[in-house]
Amino acid sequence: MKEHLDSNRVNFLIWRYLIEGNYRETAVKFQKEWHVEKPHQQLDFAQHVKSHALVNVINKGLLYNSLERDYAQSQQVPRDAVAALAELGIFGPLQANAPPFQHEEQQLQQQADKMDEDDEAEPEAAATAQVTSGGEVENNRKRQGDRQQQPPLLNGSPAKRPRLSNGYENGVDAATTPMELDGQNHGDNHAYPSPKEGEQVLTPIPRTDGPEQGTQVEKVEELAAETTFIPLGSVLDDAPTYSPTTALARINGESAPVLLHCQWHPRDPTILAAAGTDALARIWNVSRGATTDPASDGHVNGAAPNFHVLVEDDMQPRATVTSMAWNGDGTVIAVATDSGSKARIDLWNTDGAHLQRFEVAEPPVIKIRWNPDNATILGIAPDNGEILITIYQAGTSNTITYTLQQHDLDSDPLDVAWISESEFLVCGGNLLMALRCANGEITEIRKFETREGDSLTKVQFDWRTSLVATCGEKGFVDIWDSSGKRREIGAHCDTVTALAWQPLQQPVQPFAGDERLLASGGEDGAIFIWNALAPAGKAKCSMTMGPPIVALAFTPDGAFIAGATSERILIWKVGDHSIPRASWSRAPHPGWLSPQPNPESDEEDEHCLGWDATGHKLAYGVNSRLAIINFR
Repeated sequence: MKEHLDSNRVNFLIWRYLIEGNYRETAVKFQKEWHVEKPHQQLDFAQHVKSHALVNVINKGLLYNSLERDYAQSQQVPRDAVAALAELGIFGPLQANAPPFQHEEQQLQQQADKMDEDDEAEPEAAATAQVTSGGEVENNRKRQGDRQQQPPLLNGSPAKRPRLSNGYENGVDAATTPMELDGQNHGDNHAYPSPKEGEQVLTPIPRTDGPEQGTQVEKVEELAAETTFIPLGSVLDDAPTYSPTTALARINGESAPVLLHCQWHPRDPTILAAAGTDALARIWNVSRGATTDPASDGHVNGAAPNFHVLVEDDMQPRATVTSMAWNGDGTVIAVATDSGSKARIDLWNTDGAHLQRFEVAEPPVIKIRWNPDNATILGIAPDNGEILITIYQAGTSNTITYTLQQHDLDSDPLDVAWISESEFLVCGGNLLMALRCANGEITEIRKFETREGDSLTKVQFDWRTSLVATCGEKGFVDIWDSSGKRREIGAHCDTVTALAWQPLQQPVQPFAGDERLLASGGEDGAIFIWNALAPAGKAKCSMTMGPPIVALAFTPDGAFIAGATSERILIWKVGDHSIPRASWSRAPHPGWLSPQPNPESDEEDEHCLGWDATGHKLAYGVNSRLAIINFR
């Protein structure tokens, strides 16, 4: 049965093509004229449309047109009509393939000469661009590419061009199939990646990036077999398992808490902290390089790992950990808990010893952040309809408070970031302000001018350049300098859900480079990497995953970036985004398909994603499930 086709379906295919091809501004304009605000959410068929669907449909149409011509040739029709059908396609006259074994060397030389002519023609094209629109120039170059002839193979069949993909959105095998265009060998004759990126995406050849980076290979590595599952239920059952079957029985018991926070120790790659509902707050000692061993009975290297419970005896069983943070050197972890009408912040060391407690007047404490010298903790909590910003002095019981008025914490949650040992930023809704803690008080330094009706959700400070990055529900990423000047980037078509600066490993010194990379992910399923120092708002590279991005994480050395959706994780080498280095999916693991503790709700509150200190292991958690994925 033929599918129904209407304007909305055609428009959605075009809109998806523009998004996946990185034609972001064109997609936004098309969306406005279409009068559909959120196509991927408002159209009921959108969830069923696979990536690169438009190119897939066009390819199949071209195949159908080819079959029509072949059928006409097989029928008894006048020779002139057959010739007309055989020579004309959808885009005009067809070029027949050259006979096999004929002038092969000459054709290769002609192709090289053609490339030289194209290089020599570039200055002329640049001069012509002064009187010709950029779109016409680009179209002319593409038409020239369409006329280039594919060199034959020795068996006479035309060589297929390399399969292309901009993100493996539907898995390793499915992502490339719609993009296979036979009989073309010109870099400008494909849809992905965008011509804005200026280069053809080729299947990477094996190469070595040095002893610390490992070896790159063509195949995308599937990390399903390199996964350790950590149950979050009863402490008595708290031992990792490599068996999805065992995980099915233990990982999601009826009493299993919901995971809300997961953080690796900043220096020790064997220590992992996790916290959530039902008084879940623990530190695990996860062995490095553990492998599956049937004789280990679900334990790492045959022995149950050490762990510590970061909960005091007087803690209510239904208490919720609302925030958690390691200090810079990993000697202390701060844990904020909500026990109904009470809240508090407890400090623990890596051995599970309790160090200090701060009582909080009104729960919950939504954010806690250590300052750079590890001496104070910044906390955010409600206070009689207002917001209380508190500085807690570690090692003493001293606190300093500041009341923020006329801000709705429920509709516009706050995010915070330290910008020096005594100054910090508060961000949320249309608010972005800097405050200073000095001489026993907190004072306002400045309020930044934001857009009217803006809804900021995240703020990230870069210690190398002193730049501030913010994002929110409007899809913008803003870069602020120390003077308060803002550079606006129209990054996403929907809410920006993740924002992260690329870590740098050079010694701490004044930054003198011309490139500082910032990654953003959004509900539109796209991941962009921006050069925050570039004057133009063009992305350095982009990757698409299909479903909304729920988390992003760079490895500590900045060499790789992991992007997560609610279904899978893809890992790319930074600077080589054409093909993911590795992938991990929830679907193959029975433990991740088991009934949830709250079957009547499919909502996923928080998604945790983070690398260990070496960049070898990746922790991924959601609901009552926590997986440790070995990458390298």
